[in-house]
Amino acid sequence: MATTEGQALRPVFENAAEDSGSAEGPGTESQEKAVAPDLSDFSELVRLGRSGSEEEIKDGVRNHLDRLADRHGLSHYHVLYLFDPEASISSYHSNELYEAAASADRKKDILLVVQSSGGKIEPAYLISKTCKRLSLKKFVVAVPRRAKSAATLLALGADEIHMGLMSELGPIDPQIGGYPALGLTNALNKVAELSAKFPRSSDMWSKYLGNKLDLNDLGYFDRVTESAAQYAERLIRGKTLPSTQSPGALANHFVNHYKDHGFVIDSDECITLLGPEIVKTDTSEYLFSNEVYRFLNLVEIVLSAFHKKLFAIIGESSGMSIRSKDQD
Repeated sequence: MATTEGQALRPVFENAAEDSGSAEGPGTESQEKAVAPDLSDFSELVRLGRSGSEEEIKDGVRNHLDRLADRHGLSHYHVLYLFDPEASISSYHSNELYEAAASADRKKDILLVVQSSGGKIEPAYLISKTCKRLSLKKFVVAVPRRAKSAATLLALGADEIHMGLMSELGPIDPQIGGYPALGLTNALNKVAELSAKFPRSSDMWSKYLGNKLDLNDLGYFDRVTESAAQYAERLIRGKTLPSTQSPGALANHFVNHYKDHGFVIDSDECITLLGPEIVKTDTSEYLFSNEVYRFLNLVEIVLSAFHKKLFAIIGESSGMSIRSKDQD
């Protein structure tokens, strides 16, 4: 959320907070509200964001997320979150989620709400394996909006992926320096085509590639892509798939089939690929994750408007971190 947008909305927040303050009267009810505000009331969220300390904001968010889980009848899950609007998946996220998952008594299945644009393949793989291993019987992922790239790899390790109309997975093609690893091979193939079509240009291309291309890079990029497919195949292996699919074919599809890293793989396509035993739609788990997404979007706006801060929740509902924008 850009600072200018937060600044533009700030008068709205101020009015909401004032309305909230004028509505409160003295007595026990007001005191209880101050201890555990109902943040489904937007004016309460604004009031807390404007005048509350960071610890009070964290406690308020935690209480509200726990209430949402109870309201959707998800007390049989150990609910975890991978909700980081700004940072890519890294070893920090895998370590935090390991600590959160390991802290449970292993008498519950794990439900992980994922909102991520991706990141590194290795920690995403470890997060998926860890949650699967530490769940009682099944590991469930809910995707309110985006689980792209490495987050898609993570989701492939779940026993169930819960999605809605706005949910999307994406290609797992590794990115290096902002460019797809597969792009280098594709570019060389294109150069070969141009050289065959225009033979007199071959010397020019040869000199250009000799100056620009390190053959070690080409080999490395190919190996990174192959590694992504290997990780995906391992996570898919053992699942009940459509009769037309196999773990190897699906892994290759997610890594190599799509030409655009941002390609939307929606719930319908996911059901076609992975089957209805794995991909579930419009369930209590998804509806809960969608409410979580909408609520945390408002938290993001409020923190940006009043404090110019970013936040993330990694692990349990108590795992909220608030940081300055200039830290990123």
